[in-house]
Amino acid sequence: MTNKKFDPRTIFYTTIFYIITLGCIKKYYEIIIIIPFIFFQLKLFSIDLNKLKKVLKSCIGLFLSIIFIKFFFMQKSILFIILFVFRVIIIIFLATSMISKMEVREIGFVIEKTLSPLKLFKIPTESISVITALSFKFIPMLEEEGKRIVLAQKARGIDYSLMSKKEKFKNIPTLFFPIITSGIQNAVHLAVSMEVRGYGNGATRTRLKNYIFRKNDYIYTILIFIVCILFIISSYLYK
Repeated sequence: MTNKKFDPRTIFYTTIFYIITLGCIKKYYEIIIIIPFIFFQLKLFSIDLNKLKKVLKSCIGLFLSIIFIKFFFMQKSILFIILFVFRVIIIIFLATSMISKMEVREIGFVIEKTLSPLKLFKIPTESISVITALSFKFIPMLEEEGKRIVLAQKARGIDYSLMSKKEKFKNIPTLFFPIITSGIQNAVHLAVSMEVRGYGNGATRTRLKNYIFRKNDYIYTILIFIVCILFIISSYLYK
């Protein structure tokens, strides 16, 4: 859940501002300067550092592949590769922290409010927001299901930690298909539950909790917006 002092839209908008800024700035000293602002946000919203460590560990393969492609195929310099990987790590941290600290209903609420102008064109923003929010939360669900299946197979004598790489590759279907089957079953159950509760019937829905954009939300969001704009402008003025 998001910090009680702030509206969920605050962490969503400020995270998007930071991600856009990191994509625009190019020089190493700009990234170094913006890091304290980002860590302040992580601390302000009480981000779980243990989750960030797990995500970083799981992305090691991604980072190695980026380094390999950038260096051997694109002939980029070492400094460029380091800055690129570091930028990707920060973006992953920001996105992971945002998703981990927001509940499904908060993610859906933020997306619906952000896309609300599209209602003028008869676009079902409520359905889009619900689908997007559920997709964010479905990945951890599949991860937990995978861990459960691995433990169940280990109890039956299939221990992946004792297998060679070739044996692990051969046994991928024994892990892959149960996860997919379980994911489809959970999706069907969820769809039936939502249909019973009246999702998609076009009626105006009430909310369990009303979110209000307060003074501190406006101040923090505007402050971060100004900081990000200054970083982007300075990046293009002093190339």
